Amino acid sequence: MGRKDQIRLVIADDHRLFREGLVELLRREEAIEVVGEAANGREVLKALEEFHPDVLLLDLFMPEMDGLDVLPQIREHNSSTKVLILTGYFDQELVFRSLWEGARGYLQKNVSSAELLKAIRAVHAGEAWIERGVMGHLLEELPRQENRVNKKSQSAQLLSQREAEVARFVAEGLSNKEVADRLLISEKTVKSHLVSIFRKLHLRHRLQLALYTLERDSILNRRPNDG
Repeated sequence: MGRKDQIRLVIADDHRLFREGLVELLRREEAIEVVGEAANGREVLKALEEFHPDVLLLDLFMPEMDGLDVLPQIREHNSSTKVLILTGYFDQELVFRSLWEGARGYLQKNVSSAELLKAIRAVHAGEAWIERGVMGHLLEELPRQENRVNKKSQSAQLLSQREAEVARFVAEGLSNKEVADRLLISEKTVKSHLVSIFRKLHLRHRLQLALYTLERDSILNRRPNDG
């Protein structure tokens, strides 16, 4: 039995050797307990039901049912498990789809062990984590997208001036306290604005908001006199 303060984790990957390597790595961390493994999507769902882990390390491409099929089912069951994607593939659509389906982070398998551990802790704490290299690719590709989104979308225009400012700061990676300090308002007010923003834009967490905002120049470039 692990300690109550340990992060309970399930590893889902169809390559046994890779799973064993991760188990060996994470076994050295007193704050993390690997409670289960899965080699395909169906085993993932069984492991979640049996172990109720805090964090799921999820590969995207597995036999029977892949990670992209698992994510919506996790969301539908209102699981408290936070999902961190760990995959050998980078594709902009994969990143966006994973995050829209509820993943809290996205890493490639060539990431360092130090960054993997940081990501696990951050996701467990309720934060979002995208590997710096992956975020760099996203920022390079977003301006080239012509049809993904209408940059003057009606949903973006639903935001008030202050909500747009909050969204822009979130996209820059600021915490609630930092946003509050910039705008000279309380953290409680920032949280209230975020609740309203999530409701208006049909988003679930601040990582989705950051990506949404980065896609839409109409929010990023909005200034106080824009209405």
